[in-house]
Amino acid sequence: MGDIAVETALHVWAQHAEGPVWDAATARLWWVDITGGRVHCFDPVSGGDCSWSTTGQPGGVVLDTAGHPVVADPDGLRVLDPATGSTELCVPIERDKPQNRANDAKTDSRGRVWVGTMAYDKQPRNAALYRVDGDRVVRMVDGLTCSNGPAFDEAAGRLYLADTTVMTVDLFDLDVDTGALSGRRRFLDFTGAGVWPDGMTVDDDGMLWIALGRAGAVHRYRPDGTLDGAITLPTPNPTSVAFGGPDAGDLFITTSWSDLEAPNRSLQPLAGAVLRCRPGTTGRPAARYVRTRHATSPSERGDP
Repeated sequence: MGDIAVETALHVWAQHAEGPVWDAATARLWWVDITGGRVHCFDPVSGGDCSWSTTGQPGGVVLDTAGHPVVADPDGLRVLDPATGSTELCVPIERDKPQNRANDAKTDSRGRVWVGTMAYDKQPRNAALYRVDGDRVVRMVDGLTCSNGPAFDEAAGRLYLADTTVMTVDLFDLDVDTGALSGRRRFLDFTGAGVWPDGMTVDDDGMLWIALGRAGAVHRYRPDGTLDGAITLPTPNPTSVAFGGPDAGDLFITTSWSDLEAPNRSLQPLAGAVLRCRPGTTGRPAARYVRTRHATSPSERGDP
């Protein structure tokens, strides 16, 4: 990819910026500050950034078909009223695990939300990945430690899922119509490098982009797992990536301040900022969550 210039889209000292989501209908970038306990909406044209406090740590945010922000928090999915800042729980997830919280939330093209979880203390194998279809919750992947992503390549019938703490990325076959997963296998393993594979997205060429914590870089991988290119960043701990902008050619990159060792924080003025670059490819904006109501909302594998 050659040298790609990286600029600061939003210079803000977020503690742990995460989960960037580009909404094409409003040309806004939504994101969360997990440890700061806030949901943000950023307008790249004006530079304005609005934010709302949350009752618990927000793991991600999506928009529903009516344009309402829906926040993934420790109780599940909550609809946020931007006018008042109040939230209402609409889909409970893992309320039987108060030691866990949501960690990342993404929508697929059918309007389903995929929500990963993690324990506050990163207890091994205590987390999972859930699929929310309307108000029905299905536990899709068990035994995770720190679920991140997922990223969808629906044209190829693929879903990528990172387990950040154990430094791996797995690949699943995805049935786009039903949302079923099968054929789990290892796609990338970063344990030798000691870096964290964090938030991910797939571009329009079917390439996987991963924010690599501790590495100060975003990597692009081909579908066979070979490295296609890397973008060097001005801060060590990127957390996630999302394509957006008027032509879907801007890559927005969220970063973390709280992941730095305390003595190094003053040396990293861009830690916690939202960065942006133009890598020469495009990606689809986020789909909106279809909040179809069902007669009942049981999990297909127990009540999470």
